[in-house]
Amino acid sequence: MEIKEANVRAKAPNKTDKFVLATQICLRIAATATAMAAAWVIFTANQTVEVLGMSFDARYSYSPAFKFFAYANAIAFGFSLMSLFFMFFARHALTATIYFFFFLHDLMMMSLVLSGLAAGTAIGMVARDGNGHTGWIKICDRFEKFCHKVTVSMALSYIAVVCLLVLTVMSACKSRQI
Repeated sequence: MEIKEANVRAKAPNKTDKFVLATQICLRIAATATAMAAAWVIFTANQTVEVLGMSFDARYSYSPAFKFFAYANAIAFGFSLMSLFFMFFARHALTATIYFFFFLHDLMMMSLVLSGLAAGTAIGMVARDGNGHTGWIKICDRFEKFCHKVTVSMALSYIAVVCLLVLTVMSACKSRQI
């Protein structure tokens, strides 16, 4: 009895596959860079103001929501950097299964950053506008520098979420191709 081996050849990458790979690498670079920048800006956001001889501080670490936002971006930066290295160095061996794992990774990172962003945005709105029903006063009229840094960090994080969303959709599409 003779066993014949299947003659399986690797499909040569066409221009569309190369374009998708280049787009994924560029989006991963953008997501990594914006998540790192958002984390860096929020970690360095602090301001001290003197009012009537008393000193008041505003720091990200005073709010659990801002802490979660900062750590979510830091975690997304680390894991996105790892996925970027994997994508760059294993670009010749990408299969539908590997793209499925990229899909799961991108979905988890997008969910993490989006949840941190939602928490940070909610507290940022209270800091900017206050809440008269609960007696919370606005602080952004006194801590302008702090609020500006938080706003910049949130904007960078929104860009990271959009990049991760596009990566999630692209990885899902590529994981379905067999």
